[in-house]
Order: sequence, then C-alpha cells, then structure tokens
Amino acid sequence: MKKVLGLLCIIFITLTVFLVWKQNKSEPKNPYLEKGYTEEEVRKIETLNEANQSYLLETDYQSNILEYLSATDFKEENLKEYIRLGLLYGLSIEDTMYIVNHQYNDIETYDAKTVAFMHEPYYIHEYLERYLNYSNNHQDFETSSVITNVNSNLDYAFYTQDYTVDLDKRYLILVNKYYKLSSDYVPDNLVTIEAKYGKSLSLESTVYEQYKLMWNAAKQEGLNLYICSPYRSYSTQLGLYNNYVAQDGKVAADTYSARAGYSEHQTGLAFDVITPTSTLATFQYTKEFEWIKVHAHEYGFILRYPEGKEYLTGYVYEPWHYRYVGVDVATKIYETGLTYEEYYAYYVR
Repeated sequence: MKKVLGLLCIIFITLTVFLVWKQNKSEPKNPYLEKGYTEEEVRKIETLNEANQSYLLETDYQSNILEYLSATDFKEENLKEYIRLGLLYGLSIEDTMYIVNHQYNDIETYDAKTVAFMHEPYYIHEYLERYLNYSNNHQDFETSSVITNVNSNLDYAFYTQDYTVDLDKRYLILVNKYYKLSSDYVPDNLVTIEAKYGKSLSLESTVYEQYKLMWNAAKQEGLNLYICSPYRSYSTQLGLYNNYVAQDGKVAADTYSARAGYSEHQTGLAFDVITPTSTLATFQYTKEFEWIKVHAHEYGFILRYPEGKEYLTGYVYEPWHYRYVGVDVATKIYETGLTYEEYYAYYVR
C-alpha cells in the first residue's frame, strides 16, 4: 500500500511540474517585463503606436519612461527625441520636453544659461548666440533683461544696423535707430489737417480720422488738443536734425531728434500734440496730457517714447509724441507697458 501511495505522489509531482513547464512554454513572458519595465510602465507603453513600442524594445530600459508618458505636455511624435536629448545632455524631464516641443533641439550643447533663455516668454531662437554674447558682456543683467535688450537690438550701437523698414507691415511698421526709410519714401493717403485740429500740414488719412475721434472725445470733456508737428519729409527731417546738431552737438541731438530716414514722422503715422496754449516743454503739465495718456489707446495711439524706457527707444521721454498702431495693438501695449520696439520683436517681426 505504501508503495502505491509513493508512486502516486511521484506521478502527481511529475504531472504538476510538466503542466507548469507547459504553461510557461505556451505563454512567454512579456518582453517589456523582461527588459525591466514594471507592469504599470508596460500598460503605458502599450498605449503607444507600434513604432514607439518597437523603439522601446530596441533600446535600453528607460527608468524615467513613466514620467514622460504621464506628463501633460507629452507628445508621442517626440518620444525618440525626448530620450535622445535627455540622455545626451542629462537634462531634466521638464527641460527636455520643453526644448523638443518648441523645436529648440537643433543646437550643439545645452547649459543652464542656454536653457534659462529658452524658458523666457519672449525668447527668439535665432537670437540665441546674441543672447549669450550679450550676457557674457553684461554679467550683472537678469536673463529677462538680456532678452528684452537683444530683442530691441541693444546689443548693437544705435545707427549701426540699417535694417530696411518692412512697409508690408503697414500700420505696424517699425522706424527707429535701426530701421530706416529711404530718402524718397512718401506715405500713401496723406491728407491735410484742418485748422481747428492742428497745423495745416499732412497726416495719413486713417490716422487723421482716428485723431479726430480722439480730439472730439477730449473736446466733450472741455479739453483742446492740437497737432503741432505731423508728417515730415526726409528733407525736412534732415534740415531739422542738422539745425539741432549745430545748436547742441551731435551727441545731444541724437537723444531727442531722429536722423533723416529714421524718423517716425516720415511715416505719416505719428505726430506731436500739444494744446493751443502750451508748448512741447509744458504739455505734460496740462489736463490734456493727463487725459490723452489714459485714453489714446482707445483710438489706436501709443505714447511712443515713454519715461524710463529711454535706453530702449533711444530717445528722451516725449509726452507729446504719439504713434498710430491700431486699437488692438495700442491696447495691448498700454496694458503691458511694452515699448513698441519690444512689441514689434515679440509679435510683429
């Protein structure tokens, strides 16, 4: 009897071992599990397309794969590049995904300063080398200041870069100490200003219509605006600037007067405004100025050379100088406190 029981035990054990062996043979282990991935990671991987699944099988175990696949900004088409860039430069998951998603992954190396620039809201990728050079020469500047200054071309001296004004931008053209108009440029649709609105000189027609709306709104509040200097031709600006140079010298003249071709007045989109009884020097002390600096954007105008931004605009504070850019743009500039140099670099150019 004992022999029979022993034989039965041997048969049972043998059969059990065989069945386990057969089950393991018929159901091979998941290849991702064999590679070292956890069941949670495998579940995420199996949601990927076939190409990415194959890629992960062909490469070494990625210990941070779950962080990539669970991230809010994850883009499946960028998976291979996330892994390549992260491994190559030892970047964090956040930095790697940000760089790849914004297509900043085309340079040779990444350090903390480079990555910091890339995270700035107004970063322009093609300016990276300029940012780095400017930063090296101004090591006490914050990253945001470097971005602002380079975007405004301050890494170049004034009047050293003659960029051609992009006239296709129409009401959003930029004319300053880097962007120049040709000597024969005359704006289209110039009209003559009626005497009650200012000197009987010229202004672009749309700008004039918007100015009249603003003038009427101010008038209803008992205020009187008066344009004293609208459109100026190249030759007029040349004579004006040369007179200032003769009077105060070139260095001083450059702080308050534009050289010929670099003046906004030649666009027909800008004007100097005062009251019938004030001057440029006294306008900022009038009720009209207090009103216009708050309401000008409602009619599409910006205070072009604001106080405290002289290093960006290249000109002293001019409370009398207004420029037409359209209501939407003027409102954004008014609300953000940007100069037009900054706005043009960020949103127009």
